[in-house]
Amino acid sequence: MQKISTCYVLGVVFVFLISQLVVSGHLISIDKVYSISKISQGENKEIYKTQDILAQNQNGNTSDIELEGIVTKVIDGDTLDINGIRIRLAIVDTPERGQAGFDKAKNFVESLCLGKKGELDVDNGQRRGDRYGREVGVVYCDGVNINAKIMANKMARILTEFCDISEFSKENWTASQCQ
Repeated sequence: MQKISTCYVLGVVFVFLISQLVVSGHLISIDKVYSISKISQGENKEIYKTQDILAQNQNGNTSDIELEGIVTKVIDGDTLDINGIRIRLAIVDTPERGQAGFDKAKNFVESLCLGKKGELDVDNGQRRGDRYGREVGVVYCDGVNINAKIMANKMARILTEFCDISEFSKENWTASQCQ
């Protein structure tokens, strides 16, 4: 009977945690919610340890990551593929092929991302993607915000025409040009 009630309580806790993530808009994979491990057993008593595990970015905030996988290709400084899905970095623009700075920006993003874990926070203001069918958002490669990093290294400019619609227009790396 005690095992049944323990399972029931753990089930209720699990449902509560998931519902809180859904209500707050933070959907993450179940294996990142918590883990439970049996740490001891004695006199017909089992003791369990619960460890909360939250998906976080490097700023310590619960993330809004909607896609994660391996960066399989870098097209240019502001476009790359995660698991074969084409991603456009939100609100930044790097030189196009044939323009000065193209190779530098592309090589920079390749050095930070290619073959590494990539995560996408889709721009809520551009949920439909762009005119080329690419997802648009902030990309993190091994936890590093690539949009911010390419701006900090002066390899891109802010696309000011998207300041009014992008959720990222008030970030430190965009605010000076989006006001």
